[in-house]
Formats: sequence, C-alpha cells, structure tokens
Amino acid sequence: MKGILADINIAGNVKVLVNTFFESEEWSEIWRSLGITYFAFANIGLDPRTPDDVVWQTCQDNGLILITGNRNKDGPTSLEQTLRERLTPTSLPVITISQQKSLGLNAAYTARVGIQILDILLNIEKFLGAGRLFVP
Repeated sequence: MKGILADINIAGNVKVLVNTFFESEEWSEIWRSLGITYFAFANIGLDPRTPDDVVWQTCQDNGLILITGNRNKDGPTSLEQTLRERLTPTSLPVITISQQKSLGLNAAYTARVGIQILDILLNIEKFLGAGRLFVP
C-alpha cells in the first residue's frame, strides 16, 4: 500500500483529516510509521469526471486506498458494480465516510473517523478483499 486517494467529492475533507488528525502531535508518529502518502486526483492525473471503475482500477494498480463519501450504485461503471465484477481476495478496500460534512467540523467525529482509518491502514491485510468499508 502506497497511499490514500481522496475522492473528488471529499478531497477537502480528507485533507482536513490528514492535517488536523493524522499529522497532529498525538497521531503523527503512527501516521508517519505507515509510510503512506495522501493523494488527490490531480496528483495522479485523474480528471474529476473519471468514471468510478477507472478510479477504482487506478487505486488498485497504484496501491492506493480510495476514500470516498458518495460513489453511487447506478450503472455499469459504478463503484458498487465494479466491486461486484472485479473484487478479488487481494483487492484494496474502499473507505466510505458516512457523514463527510461532519469531517473537520466535529472534532469527536473526526477523531472517530481518523482512528478507524488508522486501524484499517495498520491492519490492511485483514481488510483485503473486503470491498467497501464504512466508517462512522
């Protein structure tokens, strides 16, 4: 695993999570020990209109865990359809933040999300092939 990719719809929220939680004095040592990098679409050459299936495959090909807030279930290129068709036992999971608007605005919620994501990243082998993981 090389890093996390913030989905286009949640990039600002994930950047806040990285800056205010992962890189905080309390959690930065664990974050740094993972040796992973935060990426946005622009960092890896994805257009904001890139279909879900291409985003997912790009993540798999580049060792990135996608963090999203609202990838839908509609159509043949949707994230859900892609997971149904392409998920393998070694696929990296997708993390979906249930209440993305609360991320960064509610400190307690941000901490819960951050701790759950760190747990996933620290124990990634347990989550391979899981498909989608929802955090609070």
